[in-house]
Amino acid sequence: MDGTANPQFLFIKKGVSHSDMEEWTDAVRSRRKKLGLTQVQVARRLGVTSHHFSQIESGRTSPSASLQMEIDRLLKNWNDEPELTLMFDYMRVRFPTHDAKTVITKILGLTPEHLIFEEHGFYGYSAMYIFSNIQVMVAPVGSNLGTLVEMKGQGCREFEGILLSHGENWYDYFLRVDEAGGIFKRVDIAINDMVGLLNIPELVDKCLNNECISVMRSFQGLQSGKLVDLDEVGRGNTLYVGTMKSDVYFCIYEKAAEQAAKRGISIADTPIINRFEIRLKNERAIKAIENMLITRDAEKVTFDIITRYMRFVDEVPDKSRLKWPVNERWAYFLGKERQPIRLTTDPQPFDLNKTKAWLQKQVMPTLKVIKEIDNYFGTTDLQLMIKDAELTDKHLKLIEQQTVGSEELGGDMFGQ
Repeated sequence: MDGTANPQFLFIKKGVSHSDMEEWTDAVRSRRKKLGLTQVQVARRLGVTSHHFSQIESGRTSPSASLQMEIDRLLKNWNDEPELTLMFDYMRVRFPTHDAKTVITKILGLTPEHLIFEEHGFYGYSAMYIFSNIQVMVAPVGSNLGTLVEMKGQGCREFEGILLSHGENWYDYFLRVDEAGGIFKRVDIAINDMVGLLNIPELVDKCLNNECISVMRSFQGLQSGKLVDLDEVGRGNTLYVGTMKSDVYFCIYEKAAEQAAKRGISIADTPIINRFEIRLKNERAIKAIENMLITRDAEKVTFDIITRYMRFVDEVPDKSRLKWPVNERWAYFLGKERQPIRLTTDPQPFDLNKTKAWLQKQVMPTLKVIKEIDNYFGTTDLQLMIKDAELTDKHLKLIEQQTVGSEELGGDMFGQ
């Protein structure tokens, strides 16, 4: 089949014949070449490694149905690099079971033996299993809390790596959560502004000038400046809409300035200029995931939420405030005449970045002093200290987590 004849391609369902899969991969390869794209370019947009996409295109690896759909949609609607990217930045899900090990294996796709067990937890849970930045909370005996899975920003990136290792994406995970009766307690969606579409100081001014129309109860606080955080400790401008206690909460901030201050680097070296975070809890989080599973359109679901709760307008004298026109910059951000965006991923292997950063700042200077003294006297005290250090079970488990091979997780992501 010529992939240019039918841009929709073939959507291959599970259990199809080998010949149908070959026809689909031929169509993908044909369409990619017609667009003049490399495998690296397509893989980067999909959020998978180039090796993984090459394996799919050659027929050596079969992707999940959800990933096939993403590939078809991407190649059908290919555009230049988007000005905005969309990704999950936090996720908390509760399962109605105390069998945490089944959640770990069947839902997360991990091996319990690779996780560290801690005899403490959060949110009322008594213990937890930890895999880098992914935490599985265990409820105390007699509790009805069930099992809680929490992934913060880095945890989401690491879990994308796990999904990639199994040839899956977020929608596959959502379906497993749904089948297991899981309840989404909190979901954070991040819109990354790569080119500066948003102007945070301008949005702050509009709030103070009554040019933000919002159903948020805390909106009046914005007008008095209580929810506006300008130039906090050199971290750039931040605008909050709503309260942290509400089920919908917006945080718009200058990501480049924040990262530059946190990491001590130049703003020019940070790829994300601004970030618009949508923090959803309870019913709002559940509804957002349900809509994404129905539409498979993360952009529409995300921007529908924003549109429902707020809009920035331009004042027109002698006109009712509700009839003021939508600000052009804001309209473009929402989607008017801009390129469409899709749910993107940034799968990353597990790392000890936080631990390494702490060591670099707190421990390494002292170790360097001992090393210099060793060099002066020709001694080996530092080597002996490292050799004689006793590793606890937790330390051994950390080594195991950082050295998990691709054959154990089922993909190429972790063998690099």
